[in-house]
Amino acid sequence: MRCPLRALGLRRLAFPAALAVVATMANAALLRAPGRLGLESDDPLLSTARYASGVIAWLAGAWLAARFLDLLLRRAAAPNARSSRYPRLLTDLLHGIAFLIGLIGIYISVFDQAATGLIATSSVVIAVVGFALRYVISDVFSGVALNFDHPYRIGDWIEPSPGIIGKVVEITWRTTRLVTRDRVTVIVPNGIIATGRLVNYSDPGPSFRVVFRVSLDPGIPVSRAKQLLLAGALAATRSYPDLNPDVLVQECSDSGITYAVRFWVPDFEQENACRDAASTGILRALRHAGLAPSPPRREWIDARSRATPEFRQTPAETLLDETMLFSAFLPSERAALASRLTQRFVKQGATVVRQGDAATSLFFVSEGAFEVRFSEAGGRDVAVNQLGAGDIFGEMSLLTGEPRSASVIALTDGLLYELGKEDLAPLLVERPELGEALVELMMMRRRLSRERLDLWHRDSDAGHPSSRAGMLKRLKSFFGLAEGG
Repeated sequence: MRCPLRALGLRRLAFPAALAVVATMANAALLRAPGRLGLESDDPLLSTARYASGVIAWLAGAWLAARFLDLLLRRAAAPNARSSRYPRLLTDLLHGIAFLIGLIGIYISVFDQAATGLIATSSVVIAVVGFALRYVISDVFSGVALNFDHPYRIGDWIEPSPGIIGKVVEITWRTTRLVTRDRVTVIVPNGIIATGRLVNYSDPGPSFRVVFRVSLDPGIPVSRAKQLLLAGALAATRSYPDLNPDVLVQECSDSGITYAVRFWVPDFEQENACRDAASTGILRALRHAGLAPSPPRREWIDARSRATPEFRQTPAETLLDETMLFSAFLPSERAALASRLTQRFVKQGATVVRQGDAATSLFFVSEGAFEVRFSEAGGRDVAVNQLGAGDIFGEMSLLTGEPRSASVIALTDGLLYELGKEDLAPLLVERPELGEALVELMMMRRRLSRERLDLWHRDSDAGHPSSRAGMLKRLKSFFGLAEGG
């Protein structure tokens, strides 16, 4: 890219340089013309030509200087990764200086005027104009100072005053133009930015850490509260893998414990989306644990008990009610299944299921975060998904008895509910039509999963019955249901 840039720069300099040289040579020739041609030095035509050539020479020189400064700025900005282009204010300022010097040169050298007269006249004009435009001038000089200090650049996300946050798209003499995340343009005077507190969300890099606070009842063990909040935040890493969340205790009191959930966002434009994903995951994790970040209560109701009438559903019943796979079951049937679920507490790092193992059960995630890993032919494990509160895994093993298609590892301590073949079989024997509903929902679930995890499913689906009829036949055979049922 260097050669084309250099060639383009030289072409842009060629015309003003040639004009300056020609005009200078013409002015010098006209100054010597009276003696050589025997003309009067005050000849009107000759004087006009001399003045014109001198003015053109000075203006062409200023034009050449402005073009040369532009070239230097482009080359200085090219290796800068954070700023793709330099502010317009800087070019305007340098152009103005170049042409101001040219006008002073014209006044002194072309029209033979003394500098003292220019200074006396300009001082009066400056005093009058300065008083009338004092606020405008303040903004202009603030813009010049900001340009030299570089507290922000074009493309940065800044907060020049509380409640005003936007991406810098232009820096002019008087103002900085911002565009918010809602695509609204905000024009901020440079004087306000220079004299106030400025927050730059893009410096030193586009990623930054976000903190939001969740208050929970002090009766909840700190270790469990941290685990729930972290697992909920980890659920957001499905969409934003670089969040790297953690949880800290920030404040303790008799009325509650405040936890700080911290995570990194890739850039300010995605902050709202990352907050939403993390908050949704945390609320979902708390809900499935029977908790809520509401004002703390004096008496804590254990999520695993039904000690008071307020607690209408157990976590197991909530999991079944919110799982699409069991939406065809009647509420009484789901309640019966919930009573048969087996709790399993797992430690961080434990392997819940292993790829290739024979199994006949399904797992509901009530608490914690889990990672799905698929072993490729070469022996390399690939993380293909993350699971959080409300998710299920192992449904193919439950419905058809197939070996586990992937391994599931606990990223945090967690609580699972296991549903086995012997728990589901009585309901399918009593109502065989539920088998068809399960297969229909299973096919729908697999289609949704395939869209999100296409690469993994192309490999892992190789041994699965791909058609609805094939899966239904296998389910009936596995549960011993009559073919006509």
